[in-house]
Amino acid sequence: MQSGCHGSFLGRIDLEVSDGKITNYLHQLIEVDASITPDPSITNIIERELAPFKEMLDTVVGETATALNRYTMLESTMDNFLLQSILDVSSAEMAFSNGWRYGGPVIPGPVTMNDLYNP
Repeated sequence: MQSGCHGSFLGRIDLEVSDGKITNYLHQLIEVDASITPDPSITNIIERELAPFKEMLDTVVGETATALNRYTMLESTMDNFLLQSILDVSSAEMAFSNGWRYGGPVIPGPVTMNDLYNP
């Protein structure tokens, strides 16, 4: 279930089940904001699992002078970057991008491997 675009909301659904059938439900949108305290045990698990890859993920592979995003419904800075990259390394005369959107923005400055793996 997709509750909010760009990680803006979490979804919670409470189900009442009787005799194997859903008899009632309650759906809530929970806004992701600064009032949500990270769970230290989950943070530790994430840090532990990422530790072997930290050096590679922190490697700077480029730089961007503008924010790269795909938040818009039409043309976006990330689409322009991706499509121009395809044109630069191929013999294609045109390149197209699917309208499906993903990931958070890459902010101006150094671009790391983590930015590439964390769309």
